[in-house]
Formats: sequence, C-alpha cells, structure tokens
Amino acid sequence: MTLDGLYKELRDLDERELETIYKQVQALKRTRVSPLAYIEEMMNFQSHGFDPQKGVYIHRMLVTDELKNRYQILHGGITATFIDTAMGSTVFQEMGEQRRSVTLDLNVSFLKPAVRGWLTAETEVIKRGRTIVVLETKVKEETGKLIARAASTFFRQEENV
Repeated sequence: MTLDGLYKELRDLDERELETIYKQVQALKRTRVSPLAYIEEMMNFQSHGFDPQKGVYIHRMLVTDELKNRYQILHGGITATFIDTAMGSTVFQEMGEQRRSVTLDLNVSFLKPAVRGWLTAETEVIKRGRTIVVLETKVKEETGKLIARAASTFFRQEENV
C-alpha cells in the first residue's frame, strides 16, 4: 500500500467515514505508547474510578455505528471486550499498574441488546488473593437497564517476579 493508493481509497468517503478513519489513525499512533490505546479509542473507553457508595469501579463506552453488527446492535464481542477492559482496568487500579495481570476466564451473559448511547460497567472485586482476582461486572445502558453481566478471574503476577 502506498500513500497514493490510500489517497485514492479515501476520496469517495463521506464526512462520517473520514472522521472514523481519522480516529483510527490517531488510535493507531497512540499504540506506540499504550498497547490498549487502539481498542480503548474505538470504544471511547473512559475510566471513572472507584465509587465508594456502590463499592464498584465505573467505566464507560459509547455505542457507535462502527461497533454494531448486521442487526444494528452492539456486537457481542465488543461488549465482551468492554467488560474485559473494564475488569483489567479495575485490577490495575486495585493492585497497581506495575504488576502484570491477565484474564484467565471470562463468562458473559448477554441480557438485552445495546443499540445507542453510553454504556456503564460497574465492576466489583469479589476476591482479591495473592495471585488471583475474581470480579463481577454489570453493564447498563443509559436508562439503567441491565444489558450484560459477567464474571471473570484474573491472574496477577507477584511484585518481585
């Protein structure tokens, strides 16, 4: 692929499509300094920290047309990615980013399709062990209706390894 070839591909895109391409390029550039930047940018991922009243970590994402499937609802894999990213962010906020952490398992129940607007993930730490963290997440749409729930186990590497 050459720049001329890319320019030819871009010529017939409408304004919304060009905005999407621009956003993807910016996200791709951000991956040079943050490995999750591309995925987070595509989801408009936001971390709102810990809510002490609810005892959960709050994360948000925006449902956009680019993330929808052929039925014009949020793709289930994107919902699962949002949940996994929110849970990973929770583990880092709980344990510190200097420790490595990876998903061991993720079980998602899809309860209602997401069609538009902001989704909110509320993640609770169920068990915080030396190397294992168990989490539960509930994802709600703007109206407060539950669209998905999930349980996951994360492995975290010990500090002095």
